[in-house]
Amino acid sequence: MRYAGLMVCAAIVVLAGCGGGQQVPELVISGVWSRPVAVPAQDSAAGVADTPHAGFNGVVYLQVENRGGAADRLLRAEAEVCAVTELHETIMQEGRMRMQPVTNGLEIPARGRLELSPGGHHVMLMNLKRGLAPGDSIAVQLEFERSGVRTVFSHIRQP
Repeated sequence: MRYAGLMVCAAIVVLAGCGGGQQVPELVISGVWSRPVAVPAQDSAAGVADTPHAGFNGVVYLQVENRGGAADRLLRAEAEVCAVTELHETIMQEGRMRMQPVTNGLEIPARGRLELSPGGHHVMLMNLKRGLAPGDSIAVQLEFERSGVRTVFSHIRQP
């Protein structure tokens, strides 16, 4: 009888451990900042070509730390300060730095980190509706595959 009681206790401990250890992402977003970017108008005759987002744009940089046991994915971003918001990556192509949209989101590995920084991945703010003044801040919504939508405030820095 005593042995059966110990077995029941052991089973409860094992089951509790299985149920309590759900593998979920635990995201911590930090270091959010932005700056305006002036993009020259497209002029292939002058040698300035392939600038698909001419006008006044901006960028958002940040870090996402995932302290959880499951990966997550940054799917998209949204900001009211601009007409179009996209996730971008900077690549080197034919000796020139270029930006291109990220179509499948950006993974944040379990117990890992995603960094959006100058020269790498970033949130592109295209066709700004107003200027980005240093010292100001803007709201940016980040949509994650598993963690849903998070709103962060990005501090504007000097270009």
